[in-house]
Amino acid sequence: MLLIPLVSLRGGTEEKSPPEPSAARQEKTAAAQVSQAAAPVDKEQPAVPVVRASTGKTQAVPLREYLVGCVAAEMEASCHMEALKAQAVASHTYARYRLEVGGKAALSDSGKSDQGFLDQAQRRQRWGKDFELYEAKVERAVDAVFGQAITRDGKPILAAYCAVSGGKTESALNYWGDDLPYLQSVDSPGDKLSPDYSRIATLPADEVKKALEKAGAKPGKDPSKWFGTPARSEAGAVLELDAGGKTFSGRALREALNLRSANFTIIYKNDAFEITCLGYGHGVGMSQHGADFMARQGSDYKEILSHYYADCEIG
Repeated sequence: MLLIPLVSLRGGTEEKSPPEPSAARQEKTAAAQVSQAAAPVDKEQPAVPVVRASTGKTQAVPLREYLVGCVAAEMEASCHMEALKAQAVASHTYARYRLEVGGKAALSDSGKSDQGFLDQAQRRQRWGKDFELYEAKVERAVDAVFGQAITRDGKPILAAYCAVSGGKTESALNYWGDDLPYLQSVDSPGDKLSPDYSRIATLPADEVKKALEKAGAKPGKDPSKWFGTPARSEAGAVLELDAGGKTFSGRALREALNLRSANFTIIYKNDAFEITCLGYGHGVGMSQHGADFMARQGSDYKEILSHYYADCEIG
């Protein structure tokens, strides 16, 4: 089984950077959207075992509350309602996959090991004066799709998602080495409009040297010769790259250098490395910024999910 940290569309933590459309426009949109009718929620719902990072204890969280907390943690509440619905279904599917297919006893509330979860007190702290507006909006999104999941051959899929792709999502095979038919590379053009689409980081040569040595490489005296020419995927991510006399996968080098994505370009100048990264996160599965873009172009949540998770059933 793969242990796959989800990378999501939220601010304030590593790899969780959101698209931030106009706040005024978003509040008007949210106010209109929360008036939509929601499906009735089954009160006899199951509980999800969640390990709270703050206490280390496992808490039984009712499914509806868990999904509201997941959507709040993993996507900006200012996103379009259809994108929030898509996130709710993806979060539900991911939880089912980990518990039913993966056989986990409980899910962590950390986005680094499972998917994030915020309880109501944490949501109130995060949203501040907008708590009532956003709480109602996220609840509406969850209620509208409550119980729905993405399945293939009758089983929940690994509904991975990321914040922003490099304009084309990555396949699970290229990033994790596991070829899943529903996690293939697809176009996600809206990501290029995200403020997080492209970022440049400048790392001093001595810092890069220490990171490479820690990862088992042996860089020479000339920093300009530390990195070779990368082999890239169709989506643009680095598949392999020689660095300091060792061949790394793009994922391994991304982790070693603490980069925003595996879709990167490295240039050496002035005793430092200028590294340009496209996208934010592993780039596999649903792009949250791409989902928000599709929703604003008129796609509903099922169209969004069908685009990012091919040949699956939603219901």
